[in-house]
Amino acid sequence: MKKFLGILSVVMMLAAGMISSCEKLETYSELPEVSFLSVYIADTVDNLGNEVKLQRLKLEVIDGDGNLGLNASDSTGNFSSDSLYTNNLFITASNKESDGTYRTIESLTGKYRIPYQAPLGQNKYLKAEITVKIETPIAFISSYDTIRYEIHVIDRALNISPTEISCDIPIKEHGSVWADGTTSFVEKPKPEEDTENTEESETTSGE
Repeated sequence: MKKFLGILSVVMMLAAGMISSCEKLETYSELPEVSFLSVYIADTVDNLGNEVKLQRLKLEVIDGDGNLGLNASDSTGNFSSDSLYTNNLFITASNKESDGTYRTIESLTGKYRIPYQAPLGQNKYLKAEITVKIETPIAFISSYDTIRYEIHVIDRALNISPTEISCDIPIKEHGSVWADGTTSFVEKPKPEEDTENTEESETTSGE
């Protein structure tokens, strides 16, 4: 049974096309990196009117040689539909147990495909801010109090980033949680209301 729907939005922040000769080029590792920035959580309804828990994750990825992302035409070889590398962003949720350990929630594992966009200018690194929108049926997630996310990305050269682990997220609240654990919660609105108005410009299927 599929437990959530994931929608991916990518805003690329690329290196400037022109820099002066005296300006130092920025360099980053060719091994991609991903950072958890924040998550917005809320009770809402999906397009079919079902009550769901919205989780809107914001991430930043950096790739030193700018080869992160896949084109629609990348569908053969390493990137064929039956390959691990057909997706390049992986998110797994874990529940915090009463003894302080974490247990993976297998049905909350999402696989996504970040689209490719070539870097510009002399700086070949790529920075991207990524928003992942996850909707989970309230009936399923209501048994969890605190979760966290484990996140990694894979570039076109099949380099795998270190796994980023988010802070603890009190999933029954309504509001925002930032990377350092700072929170901003408000009284929960009615299910049909979503008080953070963020647009998703690119979509892929989530599993």
